[in-house]
Amino acid sequence: MTHIFIINPYSGQSSLADGLRDKLGTMSGLNYYVFNTRYAGYEKILVGKIRHFFEGEKLRFYCCGGEGTMRNMLCGFGDLSEAEVAFYPCGMTNDFLKVFSDEEAAYFHDIEELIYGDVINVDYIQTNYGVALNTISFGLDSQTCLLTDDYRSLKIFNDNLPYSAAIVHSILLAQQQSYEIEIDGKTISGVTAETIFGNGNIFGGNLYFSDSNNVFDGRGGYIITPKLNVIQEIRVMAAMIKRDMKHIRKVCSHGEFERFSIRRSDGSPFFLNFDGELQSGITQLDAHIVRKGLKFVVPKGMKGGGERE
Repeated sequence: MTHIFIINPYSGQSSLADGLRDKLGTMSGLNYYVFNTRYAGYEKILVGKIRHFFEGEKLRFYCCGGEGTMRNMLCGFGDLSEAEVAFYPCGMTNDFLKVFSDEEAAYFHDIEELIYGDVINVDYIQTNYGVALNTISFGLDSQTCLLTDDYRSLKIFNDNLPYSAAIVHSILLAQQQSYEIEIDGKTISGVTAETIFGNGNIFGGNLYFSDSNNVFDGRGGYIITPKLNVIQEIRVMAAMIKRDMKHIRKVCSHGEFERFSIRRSDGSPFFLNFDGELQSGITQLDAHIVRKGLKFVVPKGMKGGGERE
């Protein structure tokens, strides 16, 4: 097997990958290559080129970045049934790994545990605009992603402040739009402040939107937050942080899904947040959960990866 490490030097905790080459160099008999991304989305190009160059060889790809790096890497595969991927978390949130317990997730930070780990099959979300491993969302959080890049360009901010500033900006000034959302044949229409469809149950580092964290059953969880004022939006966010599902259920439409579609009520193009990466120019999204469609590496110390079925 050839081990392919793709490092995002711009990820939130890129310093975690700084010593990776040195560590790999001490591991006798390991057949590996290390590549750096050049810009957001370059992971997709890299994966395509590497698979072409190593055609016929068994490859394992390691995402050394965050959620967006993993999503872009997965988009480089024409068929995810051919992929075998590992997640060495170097992003700000690494939310997909939170479907595992804190004890289990800690093993992902040990590169040796990953290299000698086991492969399990996990769900992912397939759409007509590519894939997502953890979440697809729009509203406050997609506006926040869009604004974070603007704030990051201002040198008065350090690495963490742009995201916080973008959240405040989105809550106070973002416009709420009307959408038609179809979930397993049922249509929900209206203005939404925030909508999240997830394979996992958390995004943004600490925002819970579902009770479920089962990534093996072919079903995901969702919430659709209606039009709210600023105080109500803050209360919903606080409930998500506290994992107060009682309040979330009281305010939001919620449930599980296998398939969903999204379109603007006025037919205008819109943008969505795929695992922290924005996709613009969408006219209609059609999506479904692919049950156990991705070969995902779990560290050897996890004893089978904690699969819950």
